[in-house]
Amino acid sequence: MGITYLVVVMVSSLEALLVSPALCAILLPHGKMPLKEPLIPRIFKRLYYPCLDFAIRSPMIIISVAVAGMIAAIVIFPALGRAFLPEFQETTLVNTLALYPGSSLEATNSAAFVLENKLKDDPRLKYVQLRAGRAPNDPDAAPVNLAHLDIGLSDKGMEKRKETVEWLREEFNKVPGAAANIGGFISHRIDEILSGVRSQIAVKIFGSDLEELRRIGKQVEGIMSSVSGLVDLQLEPQVPIEQIQIKFDRVAASRYGLTVGQLSNIIETALNGKTVSQVLEQQQRFDLVVWLQPQYRNNLQTIENLLVDIPSPGGNEGGNKIPLAKVAKVTYGTGPNTINRENVSRLIVVSANAQGKDLRSLVNKIQNKVKAQVQLPSGYFIQYGGQFEAEERASQNILIFSAISFVVITVLMYLSVKSIASTAMIMINLPIALVGGVIAVALTGGVVSVASLVGFVTLFGVATRNGLLLVDNYMTKFAIGMSLKEILIAGSMERLNAILMTSFTSALGLVPLVIAVGPGKEVLQPLSIVVLGGLFTSTALTLLVLPALYSKFGKYLLPKRSAAVVDNGKVAGVVLEN
Repeated sequence: MGITYLVVVMVSSLEALLVSPALCAILLPHGKMPLKEPLIPRIFKRLYYPCLDFAIRSPMIIISVAVAGMIAAIVIFPALGRAFLPEFQETTLVNTLALYPGSSLEATNSAAFVLENKLKDDPRLKYVQLRAGRAPNDPDAAPVNLAHLDIGLSDKGMEKRKETVEWLREEFNKVPGAAANIGGFISHRIDEILSGVRSQIAVKIFGSDLEELRRIGKQVEGIMSSVSGLVDLQLEPQVPIEQIQIKFDRVAASRYGLTVGQLSNIIETALNGKTVSQVLEQQQRFDLVVWLQPQYRNNLQTIENLLVDIPSPGGNEGGNKIPLAKVAKVTYGTGPNTINRENVSRLIVVSANAQGKDLRSLVNKIQNKVKAQVQLPSGYFIQYGGQFEAEERASQNILIFSAISFVVITVLMYLSVKSIASTAMIMINLPIALVGGVIAVALTGGVVSVASLVGFVTLFGVATRNGLLLVDNYMTKFAIGMSLKEILIAGSMERLNAILMTSFTSALGLVPLVIAVGPGKEVLQPLSIVVLGGLFTSTALTLLVLPALYSKFGKYLLPKRSAAVVDNGKVAGVVLEN
């Protein structure tokens, strides 16, 4: 979008400098220009003149209103909600249903099929599709206790999408012993890329001991459950489950000339399988895998009686065999179903999504409560990830680039007018424009996203244009010797059409994005709202604030006249000193 905007600006500038003059030279000499000004400009000027006269006669009132607006914007902006991206109006939802770790694929399918049958005939849904289990080497690996229900929303469901999603969440939460996560395909992918978790908020707890991590995780989960506005809250299911545990007797293995690596290789082949060859069938190749039959993989006696080849006195394997029980202890025990790490450190994650409230305020509440109520042991720490973390980084980057843009624009304005005072008058449009942007955000939901911040940056260039048009014309009038009041009235009235037309055409181009509904408008709509609100205040207040400032402080803002240029006894101009 940014590249497109830059290209359009460059092309339109070249068109204005090269193509428009050529067309004027070709077409205007042969056309008849109207002697009377068109109706619409006359109406605008008739409405604008009393306001301009009031601004010149009572400048402090106009300046006070502008200052009050800027103060209000400064007060309102910190109170606005913050989010990384607006909520996407996706028609495709990718929802997860996680059963207790250790649940079989059959149990997962059974629970998911019940939910699928209940949802599939609802007119708000276009389709419901179940996915459970993963093929070998699947890059999107998941345990068999996790099922995905892909749901497409129909036109009826999209009419009231928020209510439909809430109804789906209620239906998912009715499944006993299961944790649900509801969200769109793109939203989930963005969350997963940002934090590795398919949720907007990820509270990551790092430490060394799994039992201690689970204890802290349950405490944090309990704290988060008291924060209103959170949904799909769940603690990562790192829990002890029943396992077959095989402990090698290294001393006994060494007596038989066996190593732990050799024993591990035998057990891996028996329980996980090993590809030993390939089979060609109907021009397709299939791996030939050797392992125990399913009914024997959980049988302790079978595993204990696995025969292990021991080396012969000459060092070669073969001949003598012993059961695995002679060099290993095979028992049922409990152990963690999974151990997750990030940057080498073990962690457990408490995740949640936001509903009805902005992301920043929710995370701030969670941080404050966790800091006050959770005492972390030495070596343990908490990180807050997800969209919140990405929003912080993006806001910092935009703030830096905004400062750079402000400096560059200021330098360009100074090179254009060659006056510090005039440059200041042009740049005063920026805070005036930001007032409109802040008010527009507050009236349309009160949440500032990264797209909204980009809109504020875009306002910089748009707002300075109006100020440059007025200030440059004031300086031109001043150079020909006009009085201050004549400068303000004539200069403002002459530039009224140009300022209004450029602002109106820009606003009309943004209106379709502002009023658009449905998928595809989520990112551009917040940007357009900010720019449209900023255009309104920048245009309305600039046409009054700048004349009021010059009326009040004109002797400090205008350069000194050092000499008059006389032509045939009349003052034709003056020489100015900066």
